[in-house]
Parts: sequence; structure tokens; C-alpha cells
Amino acid sequence: MFEKHVVVRFGECDGLGHVNNGTYFTYLEEARMDLFRVFNPSLDLKLWNLIVASTRCDFLKQASYAQDLFVFTWIGRMGNSSFVVEQAIQDIQGEWVARGQATLLAYDYAEGKPVPLWSDVRERLEVHLTGPQGVPPVRA
Repeated sequence: MFEKHVVVRFGECDGLGHVNNGTYFTYLEEARMDLFRVFNPSLDLKLWNLIVASTRCDFLKQASYAQDLFVFTWIGRMGNSSFVVEQAIQDIQGEWVARGQATLLAYDYAEGKPVPLWSDVRERLEVHLTGPQGVPPVRA
């Protein structure tokens, strides 16, 4: 499981004083960076080999300016080319703020098609199959 600490910036809040719903997707994407390095250690965009097939976020509790948040990222399941990334955001009090999920594909941009996950990447992903205790499920 990967863990990323974020602090809510002023510009990420909306007129109601809480984090704008679109910002959660940015937090989740930023937290996937360690996972991206499994596929592309340099994060060189010319060598990029992943594509996002879908993403979602369930909003569980409001977050606000200057709040410390922790984003947990783990692998839910793996297919031949695709894998599901599970994510959850928790505040410093231990309460769940959001629950995310993304489906990614190993992808060959030159060919324009998914490719099978290669064995060394699959092994590195298998280390991250466990999420945090008490994480709520994604809503149906």
C-alpha cells in the first residue's frame, strides 16, 4: 500500500468553504504517482505506458482549508492488461473523507492498444494488494 500526505490549499476550496469535488480526483491522481513509477520509474512522458479506463470518487465527509489528509493507494485486482486501483482519503482524526477507484491499463501508445502486464510489474503490484484497515467499500 502506498501512502501520500496532502495539505488542503486555499485555492482547492469552493465558495462553501470545503474542498471542491473535482479536487479529490487531483489528490487521487497525485497519490497514484508512486504506482506510476512501478511502470515508468523516470515518469518520462515519452515512455508512458499506462492509460486510465475509468475513475470514480465517493465523497464521505467534507474537508477544508489547511486540513491534513492521507491518501492510501493499493491494488484491488489485476487482469491480463488492466488492474483496479483502490484509494481512500482519511483525515488526521482517522475519519474517512473519500473513497476512490480507478481502472488502468498497461498501454502501447504507438500501437494504440492495451498490452499484457509484464511479469516484473505484476510482481511489484502484488506487494500492494492490501489496503488500510476499516476502509469503507466503494458505494454500489
